[in-house]
Parts: sequence; C-alpha cells; structure tokens
Amino acid sequence: MSKSPEQLRAMALSGTVSIPPRFPDLAIISFETCDNSTSPFVVVAYQKLSPKLSIKRTFFPSDLKCFFVPESTSHVDLENGEWFEGNQLLKKAQLMLDSTKVEGILYVREQAQSLLEMEAGMTAAESAEFYPPLPDDRSVNHYNMNPSGVSAGCD
Repeated sequence: MSKSPEQLRAMALSGTVSIPPRFPDLAIISFETCDNSTSPFVVVAYQKLSPKLSIKRTFFPSDLKCFFVPESTSHVDLENGEWFEGNQLLKKAQLMLDSTKVEGILYVREQAQSLLEMEAGMTAAESAEFYPPLPDDRSVNHYNMNPSGVSAGCD
C-alpha cells in the first residue's frame, strides 16, 4: 500500500521544529553559498521582529526536512501554499541559491546545529546585563552538576 503525500509529509515533519517557532510567523528564507568545504551552501531564516530586534538563524541543508511557502503572507494557512520536500526541496534550493528570497517556514531537525545571530537596539544598562551562555554556564555543560569540583558526597 502506497502512502499519500500528506502521510509522508507527516512522517518527515516528526522530530522537527519550525523556524520561526511561532505560527503564523514567517521568516525571509534564503539559500547562500559558503566559502568553505563544510557545506556547499547554508539555509538562512531572517526575521525582523520589531524596529529594534532582528534574528537570523543559519542551518546546514542536510538538517532541513521541509520548507513551506504560503499562498498569502497575510493569512498563513498550511493547507494553502507550496511544500518543498526531498528532491523538490533540493531543486528549489538550487534555483534560489544566492539570488531569490521568499517568506516561509522552515522545518529543521530538532538537534540541528545552528548559528543564531541577533541584532538588538538597547540601552547601555540593558546591554551590560545581557550575555550569552558563558563557558562555565550550565547551559553549555548541563551534565556538570558540580562545576566547583567539590564532591557532593555521592562517592
């Protein structure tokens, strides 16, 4: 028994996260050539969330499972638009490479490696309080329950 396109899409979407993460938000999607041998190109999702905040997320194409372009960017409906998956996704990426940008939603593997770039206008005080995860932060090494090295008495 063959599977319908909707069934195969449901299977492909399992284990993915949407970028942007909140529906019906859209990102400006582009495929950009890389200057090194890690990957021939990358997938970029750019969002301008406000006049003071923009976010750019970059992924390896091997982590991209599906890509959705809605018919209407003002009334996003996952039933009305174009889905790109498998070979069709690769062809679309090659057509868009370094030139075309579209508004849409990416579906990437949950464990995909990503590069997050953020631009935020803020005061000096806000800027001084904001910091990314530091090397000794538990978010970097969440298995290290005792970063000081002192025994917790569970020897």
